Amino acid sequence: MTRRQLVHHCALPLLMLVLQDSRAACDLTPTAGDDHFVCDSGTAPGVVDTQGNNSLGMPYPGTGTITGNVVFGNGNDSATIASGTLEGNLDLGSGNNRFNMSGGIIRGTLTGSAQATMSGGSIGQVDLINDNNRFQLQGGAILGNLVSAGANDVVMVTGGTIGSVTQSADIITSGGNNQVLMSDGTVYGEIHTSSGDDFFNWRDAGIIHGAILMGSGNDRALIQNLPEAALSSTPSLDGGLGNDSLVFENSNPGTGGRYVHWESVALTDHSAMILNDSLVLGDSGTGSGHLDIDASSSLSSSTGLIRAFDSNQNATLNNSGTIYLTAGGAQASDRLTVIGNYVGNGGSLKLHSVLAGDDSPSDRLVVSRGSLSGSTEINVANLGGNGAETLQNGIQVVEANQGATSSDGAFHLGGTVSAGAFDYFLYKGGVTPGTQNNWYLRSSVTGPVVPLPEPEGPVTPLPGPEGPLLPDPEPGETIPFYRPEVAVDALAGPAAALLDQAVLGNFHQRQGDQALLRNNDQSNAGWLRTFASDVRQGWSGDVAPGLEGHVWGLQAGHDLYATSDDRGNRYTTGLFVSHARLQGSARGFVDGFQNTRAGTLRLNSDSLGVYWYLIAPNDAYLDAVAMGSRYHGSARSDRQLKFDIAGHGLTFSLEGGYPYPLTTGWVLEPQAQFIVQKVFLDNDNDGISQIRPDSRDYFKGRLGVRAKGAIQTGGVPLEPYVRANLWHTFGGSDTLSFDGYPIRTEHGASNLELGGGILARLSRDLSVYGGVDYTSHIDSHQQESLSANLGVRLDW
Repeated sequence: MTRRQLVHHCALPLLMLVLQDSRAACDLTPTAGDDHFVCDSGTAPGVVDTQGNNSLGMPYPGTGTITGNVVFGNGNDSATIASGTLEGNLDLGSGNNRFNMSGGIIRGTLTGSAQATMSGGSIGQVDLINDNNRFQLQGGAILGNLVSAGANDVVMVTGGTIGSVTQSADIITSGGNNQVLMSDGTVYGEIHTSSGDDFFNWRDAGIIHGAILMGSGNDRALIQNLPEAALSSTPSLDGGLGNDSLVFENSNPGTGGRYVHWESVALTDHSAMILNDSLVLGDSGTGSGHLDIDASSSLSSSTGLIRAFDSNQNATLNNSGTIYLTAGGAQASDRLTVIGNYVGNGGSLKLHSVLAGDDSPSDRLVVSRGSLSGSTEINVANLGGNGAETLQNGIQVVEANQGATSSDGAFHLGGTVSAGAFDYFLYKGGVTPGTQNNWYLRSSVTGPVVPLPEPEGPVTPLPGPEGPLLPDPEPGETIPFYRPEVAVDALAGPAAALLDQAVLGNFHQRQGDQALLRNNDQSNAGWLRTFASDVRQGWSGDVAPGLEGHVWGLQAGHDLYATSDDRGNRYTTGLFVSHARLQGSARGFVDGFQNTRAGTLRLNSDSLGVYWYLIAPNDAYLDAVAMGSRYHGSARSDRQLKFDIAGHGLTFSLEGGYPYPLTTGWVLEPQAQFIVQKVFLDNDNDGISQIRPDSRDYFKGRLGVRAKGAIQTGGVPLEPYVRANLWHTFGGSDTLSFDGYPIRTEHGASNLELGGGILARLSRDLSVYGGVDYTSHIDSHQQESLSANLGVRLDW
């Protein structure tokens, strides 16, 4: 056995025997050297031992009681309390002492200097002296104050209580640069850090029922991971005199009045402050300060005010995060006022506005005396506004008063702002004097009429940066900003009428020619045709919509009843069905610019029609058609807002022609046609407004002439033809209401149609026919189309 093993083998039982003997009583008799007092049972009157390095142990389990004080000197003393009761004070002296308490009771005061840990039990009061003390409260209760009077002390509260519901008790540090760190537990009193450059950190949990008073010096406070529920019991967090800094990390600070005498306040790491009172920055020495919001954090306000302690100085708000002026709920009267400077560092401002006409209610950022600079995105939510033209300043969203100035790029809109039929854009400055540094939402722009005198500034507002190009109106001219959807949606009614007219065609496009119709009373004949066209057409109106696209359709008909009279007139009644599609791009008056691309239109029409025609012996004809159609499709803007088109239409046509023979084989036939169309479309909502279509009847007339010949090639009879038509659509209009605001599109137009084709009789019972037509406008309403028609007729 080695010497070390021998010592361990013999000494350990001896030591255990000594310890058992020492715990067997409560003997506090001092000696001239280092004393190790143990009290686990019985009673002792206390001890004063100022010599050597002493220790006191009250181990668990134990029932010892010390009725007096325990006083040690300037040595490196220690005390470990796990049970029992010390009725008096425990004075560890001024040495490098250690204290650990996990149970038991000290009714008096713990004094001296120490590196102390308390996880259980209770102490009447703690009063540490000298420098570099460290006290960690993990559990248990300190009934009175916890005082650390030296410099560079650290007080940590991770559990337990200081004071009680019925007895207030404080944490007090003084002298030097001290730290108070809290992550759990309860303080039923205040925290005082007195003078020095102190640091206070409160994180995760815990409750403080009194004020936190940092005192003079350049102090710092860090609040981490705390909700308002944890902070609400603390009436004040006071930075005191000096250049002080308060930082919130992932916390909800609550009201601004709780935080006073701070030169720098920062919201970081997803912190969120609700400011409905005043946040006063600075103190009597510094006078002012700044509030900083990082990119992840936010400030909400209904009636919030940020100002400097010194009323003659400016406070500063630096916003890299989000300011919500929507905390007041469904109202547009929230305000955040900064007496001083506002600096946007890529942050955003979210607010409610009633998007209507001038001076409509809106939440507002108000800046007094200072400046507005940097860059901030404004996001606007409409609060029930139906949209209207703004003819004066517009809707104010940022107010600069008492001499405050704004840079041109201080604000810009985030995304589109739309209501009713209008888009709203952000402008710096109004049209009235003294508004040049305010910011407004406007749905129109008006050119200046009378220049305003200096120094009021320009009367034409400046559009915000990063927005779309906006028009420059002539003096006195008002240009509305109709949103792109208006130009697309306005085509729904006219496109339905255009599609049905293509389905209707005319007598010869459906039937081929009078010569194909049998001269008997039989009704066993049918026909099929397909048609297509490329269309470019415009309409006049509020948004002057235009369509460029394609039409395609398939139509089949059958004679149901045929008869003739004794004068040789033939009468035939039939039925047809058809499917047609229109698809194209839409243009119009969009956000102040004419002929601007707006979106796409897709429309399908399924139709059922009946026809009746009369063929005279000389091939003069009269053709009547009644047709009903069902529509389905969509008008979709380029920003993907959609108007679902659904509805039905009625079309009535009466057409006639009278042929005049010319030279051998050629006939000249004047023609006339009159069409009445009714379009009924369902209401819809495109996500911005309720859309209500209202279409007046379409009245269309055609005067034309058709010349046909007769030739034969390879034994096949052919009938080539040419034709010319003058079309006119009479006055009338479609009205599309966007939340009650009417947008009118006029029907009236005139155009010339030229075409030609050929008919071939392949047999006695089978004929084919086709033609091509070109149409162009002869007035100011653009129309150009190239169309083709191909048909087949079978008799049996």
